[in-house]
Amino acid sequence: MKTASDSRITVVPEAFFVPEKARELLSEVASLGPEDEVKWLPLSSLGAVLVYSPSSQDETPELARLLESLKDNPQYNKVHASWKGGYLHLVLAQGKNLLLANVFQAPDFTTAQYFLFLAMKQFQLNPEVTTVYLGTPLGEEDEMSLYRYFKAVESI
Repeated sequence: MKTASDSRITVVPEAFFVPEKARELLSEVASLGPEDEVKWLPLSSLGAVLVYSPSSQDETPELARLLESLKDNPQYNKVHASWKGGYLHLVLAQGKNLLLANVFQAPDFTTAQYFLFLAMKQFQLNPEVTTVYLGTPLGEEDEMSLYRYFKAVESI
């Protein structure tokens, strides 16, 4: 089964990133074939580097866009998510601390919500006082489902 390129991704602190070791770093968390290209993208606002294997030359990972959008969010609890192509792209942060940046296989929205709430529970984030920021549009029913749990649902 071919995986989405966004599922072959990792975030590394700038201090530990060496460009010559990018493939090695990514292969520790994702399966790579010899033909798979490995790229990296500095996330200067987080002091980190995103290492990934794209499925096409011009593709920028959705997770990179969500991570970069954190700097424009004034909230203390930050929940940024996108659900597309059967994958939930999820970023959680508190203040300037990145708590989680991950991609979960979620073929339906119920599964995507499961991963979202599980991650929030793990980091003790209360949905009732948290705004979730969506990087991709949802159907009206899915968006209303989030409104039942979160203080607000907004687009980024």
